[in-house]
Amino acid sequence: MSIMDSTTPASGRDDRIPVNRFALFSETLLAGLLVLVLSIPLVTIPAAYAAGIAHLERHLSGRDDSIRALWGTFRSALPGSWKLGITTAAAAVVIVLNLLLTMVGQLPGQAVVLPATLILAAAGAILLLRTAAAWSDFAGPKGTATGTGAWPAALATGKALSLRDWTGSLLLAAALFAAVVFVWMLAALFVVVPGTLILASASVKMRSTRA
Repeated sequence: MSIMDSTTPASGRDDRIPVNRFALFSETLLAGLLVLVLSIPLVTIPAAYAAGIAHLERHLSGRDDSIRALWGTFRSALPGSWKLGITTAAAAVVIVLNLLLTMVGQLPGQAVVLPATLILAAAGAILLLRTAAAWSDFAGPKGTATGTGAWPAALATGKALSLRDWTGSLLLAAALFAAVVFVWMLAALFVVVPGTLILASASVKMRSTRA
């Protein structure tokens, strides 16, 4: 059920729908938890984040933001996402292994490998979020691509936006850094990380669309 405040804008006035901030906060947490659960197999991460970002977009525009709708979007996003999902899962395993080896002092060339790993991880995460956010533009009845063709189009858009809209990419990098700090402060806060990332991705997408 949508929690947007309904208004009837007058002619010539700002027609943006005001947002109930507390409701947005709760919706973000709920969607983040669902995305976290859907991401457990790792290879489903792209589809899970695409569904979560699309869910918040629907919420912000006053459309259907039910759990059933999020699940339906996730199922629609799965076809064609496997290649990107396998790549994401493999990269996540490599990053975690490098960090674990660093903690025990067993990572060869640690002074070079660790910074390179962190930089590549951040760049890859930004590209993933950009791609997941762009997926909904190419999928569905209003998209220019259907079925498995939506993901290649979304990936191309994600790459282009990551470089062209560098301010938005920096904002996503800041969101990633904040998520890392949250977990570093208290490990249990990992449950809020997906919510913060999908909200940041949806916000950056809206920002770039209005620019």
